Amino acid sequence: MKAALPGLVALAALLIVPFALRPKLTAEPETSRRLVLLTPHNEAIRYEMTRGFRQFLERSGQKPVRLDWRNPGGTTEIARYLSSEYRSAFEQYYAAQTGSSLSERGALAFANPKQGTEGTDEAARARRMFLESDVSINIDVLFGGGSYDFSQHAAAGRLVNAGVAERHPHLFGEGAIPQTVGGEPYWDKQGRWVGTCVSGFGICYNPEALRQAGIDRPPSRWRDLADPRLAGKVALADPSKSGSANKAFEMIVQQAMSDAMAAASSPAKGTPQEALALARGFDDGMRLIRQIGGVSRYFSDQATKVVQDVQSGSAAIGMCIDFYGRFESEGPGAAQRLRFVLPDSGSSMGADPIGLLRGAPAPALAKTFIDFVLSPEGQAMWAYKRGVPGGPERYALRRTPILPVMFEPARRSLLSDPDENPYVAARTFTYQAAWTGPLFRAISFVIRLMCVDTESELHDASAALRESGNPPRAKALFEDMSLVSYAVVKDEIAPALASGDPLREVALQNRLVTALKAHYERVTDLARSGQ
Repeated sequence: MKAALPGLVALAALLIVPFALRPKLTAEPETSRRLVLLTPHNEAIRYEMTRGFRQFLERSGQKPVRLDWRNPGGTTEIARYLSSEYRSAFEQYYAAQTGSSLSERGALAFANPKQGTEGTDEAARARRMFLESDVSINIDVLFGGGSYDFSQHAAAGRLVNAGVAERHPHLFGEGAIPQTVGGEPYWDKQGRWVGTCVSGFGICYNPEALRQAGIDRPPSRWRDLADPRLAGKVALADPSKSGSANKAFEMIVQQAMSDAMAAASSPAKGTPQEALALARGFDDGMRLIRQIGGVSRYFSDQATKVVQDVQSGSAAIGMCIDFYGRFESEGPGAAQRLRFVLPDSGSSMGADPIGLLRGAPAPALAKTFIDFVLSPEGQAMWAYKRGVPGGPERYALRRTPILPVMFEPARRSLLSDPDENPYVAARTFTYQAAWTGPLFRAISFVIRLMCVDTESELHDASAALRESGNPPRAKALFEDMSLVSYAVVKDEIAPALASGDPLREVALQNRLVTALKAHYERVTDLARSGQ
């Protein structure tokens, strides 16, 4: 028994020490008031927002509250969770109200924004009942993600008007938060969501790791990620698992479409010339993504892994949302190992919103929290340096605030990133929602098939091209986008994904993966034979 004692002590230490060293929030207040928040935000954001909100309540003489954060994963996982939970809740509500079970047709219709509410058929009745209900999933607030995801939830009916514009009209319009900036929406006209901070999408890199790869100049364009010298050194996130990663890839496609429109002398909207330019640009953007995928190190399930590996030198360069790069560059020497750059005219500045969920158990408290996040006190949590008056206590979050007042000269010395202003940065890029917004999910689907599910074959083809000096037939075949062209994505893939038919989606996926693998294998054979 004595001989086993040291081992038991070591095991106990192994189990106990990590929990002892975990950062702790301040003690939970003695209160029955609880606010439940669903979020992709990390622990640092949750900590500072909890602390800031409690102080906000205390200063305004309100009772304390316990914040119950739910963090099931990224925006993609959250979207699946909300869809599933609201379906389950509505099925129970429908049965209780009508005395009959909801059919599969009704289950697909109740949250479908294209489903009308007029009529007596089950689909219309289900949609009407949902929009008139307080069906609840026992969560109050959705906090964090992108405007695309929030727009989808709002259209489905999962988000409802939080009344921010009615309570605080001064926050919107001239001199305040504009409705759109550079083509990106910053708040919903029906009040169902509002941006809380702003993010761009760009390139994180490790200067020393780039030098070791023979690259002395910092990256400045998306195309720099496809440099053959970076083979095996480019860290990427799977866009089908990360909304921020998919938004970054969408920026590549948007820029290519903008370039194609400029090259065609900006043809008039709705003309055949415009359609041709948009198709050419879309294919150019997806071709560049294929080239980047060909030299990639991996496509991670977690977007945060990209910046962590670039900082450590495991990868030399990667794609990420701006605050991942800035947050991870905090700490002694970190800024020397990890840097972030917005590509030249290559990224919009999108809003990171907050919204009130249908059936929120504590709607008044939820609205108070939303008001806090949009107040100067809440905005300071995003943007101020750690330890300055009114700023974060433990973590400098390095997020760009959305309130224009935060960029006034008097606050400049308090900001972690005083040179970052979304209302200036957005002038160099205009996001055209009509071009790729309807294809947002289809883009992630295609990239997964084109680069992730076929990763081994893609890497082999890319390596064979590099090693053989890019022989013309092999290179031309590699650049052939006909399997996933703009026409295919718009007319076949996007409708299949929107159909809600999982069998149709799986069949399409299997067919395209098989065809893409054969495509890459043919490129490899041609390249190795010097053709």
